[in-house]
Amino acid sequence: MIVYQKEPHAGQMAFVKIGQPKTIEERCELAKRMKSEYEMPMDVLVDSMDDSSRQLLSDLPSPVFVIDKSGTVRAKFPWPNRDQIKQAVAVLASGDEGN
Repeated sequence: MIVYQKEPHAGQMAFVKIGQPKTIEERCELAKRMKSEYEMPMDVLVDSMDDSSRQLLSDLPSPVFVIDKSGTVRAKFPWPNRDQIKQAVAVLASGDEGN
């Protein structure tokens, strides 16, 4: 799953027409738009307006965490990278987490 947080590039670059959401409803609409436009197959969770998940997990704009069934973070990446994520999930699935 992905957690949609504060828009890190609102009004910039490819996001020049996207403003920073001011309400949770606006943030939810942008999350739905992102999921649809990028055809994302995973669930998209929307962070609260105070960005509590960002404060708790990471202050990076698009972090990725691979979490095992017990809730332990097994890998962390600053940006979604398909190859890195697939490798981390494969290691987790194999039961060889580097122990």
